[in-house]
Amino acid sequence: MGYLAVKDLKKTRSLREKLEKERELILTKDGQPFALIIGIPPDDVEGSLNEVRRALFSSAVMRARKRVAASPATESEIRDEILKSRKHRSEK
Repeated sequence: MGYLAVKDLKKTRSLREKLEKERELILTKDGQPFALIIGIPPDDVEGSLNEVRRALFSSAVMRARKRVAASPATESEIRDEILKSRKHRSEK
């Protein structure tokens, strides 16, 4: 996996060549990564997008599970959240 600075996005030819070679690039700004660029087949854009979204969702669920396992909520906290949610719904 390679890295690409934002300023280099204007160099479309080298960007395309690098992406074809690397298949995925980390986009950086001021040396900090902030985005991922991946190559996709032109005939399956929607399928590729769905796969990326599914992977991001799965990753978010896994991170949430790890946070909960590290610091589980008490019965009282759970009950309070349920009551808040019910109250919020009834106000709508």
